[in-house]
Amino acid sequence: MAWLDFLKHGNELSELLIEGQNPYSASLLQAADLAQLQGHMPAADRVTAYVLGRVVRSGRGLWVLTDRHLLMAEQGSGRPVHVFALNTLSQAECLRGKYGYTLRVMAAGQCHSVYGTSPALAAAFYQSLGSSVDCAPVFKPPHLDADDRAQAEHHFKHAAALLQPAGQATAHSSIA
Repeated sequence: MAWLDFLKHGNELSELLIEGQNPYSASLLQAADLAQLQGHMPAADRVTAYVLGRVVRSGRGLWVLTDRHLLMAEQGSGRPVHVFALNTLSQAECLRGKYGYTLRVMAAGQCHSVYGTSPALAAAFYQSLGSSVDCAPVFKPPHLDADDRAQAEHHFKHAAALLQPAGQATAHSSIA
């Protein structure tokens, strides 16, 4: 079964391991992402940011940050979407590694992480998270230009339009 999984995701894994770059980390949310989050998105929350990456032993990971919650989804893991109130999170960190940026948070007494995330989306996500959670300084912060910030803002507005009820999709973004 692992061989079939490698054939299905081999190009993505090869690019991540050899080039140190996650090919889908800077992409817009897909239909599978939306389906996975369906029914888990708190109705009154506003989407502020998201990151796509990988979760150890689970595959593709998606974290969606709202103004009150952090939603963690792991594609294909068979696990439910975890929804944590921001006031229950602690010890957040963002660091650059071999495979892109890694985000970690302590929630419910456990460390959760997603690695191989886009530098622009990770930086904006972490900045937004820092307004509600005590965050450590970024280890090896990315150097983002105006295009990187504009791309992240576009992605977040697109996600807000898809995940929030009509009329509420005004993602607030303070990407500096």
